[in-house]
Amino acid sequence: MLPISNEMKDMPRVFWALISAAILAAVAISIIIYKFDPYKSNTLVFALLFISCFIFISGLTIPAAYFYDLNRGLIEANELFWASIKRGLILSLTPTMILLLQTLHVLTWWNGLVLILIAVIVDIYFRK
Repeated sequence: MLPISNEMKDMPRVFWALISAAILAAVAISIIIYKFDPYKSNTLVFALLFISCFIFISGLTIPAAYFYDLNRGLIEANELFWASIKRGLILSLTPTMILLLQTLHVLTWWNGLVLILIAVIVDIYFRK
């Protein structure tokens, strides 16, 4: 059995905070969708929607990336945590930007493909 450091014991607390933030963001997204008309809403409502979407997706992808790398056998807790933070933020920023482009009516399939390609390149760059 692998020895568990103190950093590894503290990680689930951080992930519970991220998951609870994701749940609150999901509630905020549902309130925004049901309470506001997109044709009559102002910029603040759309900004709150995009921020909530970003928090929701990052609150799910950061723990998922951490446990995926942990199951692959990467043990160093501090490096693994920061690598999963980077990967989760990149993975959550991409669909948020695609949603923003769709809202501005400038999204085409090649714009989305370029955003995904940029996200993959940035993710590869930050890997060690």
